[in-house]
Amino acid sequence: MKLLAKAWGAWAGLFEEEGDDEPRFDPVHLATVLVAVLATVGALFWLLWALMVYEGGWGSGEGRLINLAALAALLGVAEALRRADRPGRSGKK
Repeated sequence: MKLLAKAWGAWAGLFEEEGDDEPRFDPVHLATVLVAVLATVGALFWLLWALMVYEGGWGSGEGRLINLAALAALLGVAEALRRADRPGRSGKK
């Protein structure tokens, strides 16, 4: 029982606030980041799957409309990431 109490005290000690100079980890923020990462990975998986695999992929077969929509979305995401990476440069002079 003492070992269990000691282990529980060590686990609970991870979540105690030690001072203002220590970084604070909020479980809600951590869960939000986890959900956002999972949603992003899921969206990226769907996007690439729809572009390259669905009904033959790359604009062939019966799934041409989905393939082209995925290509347009992929180009939009790539452009948004490019603009976010270089906010001061829009590419125009």
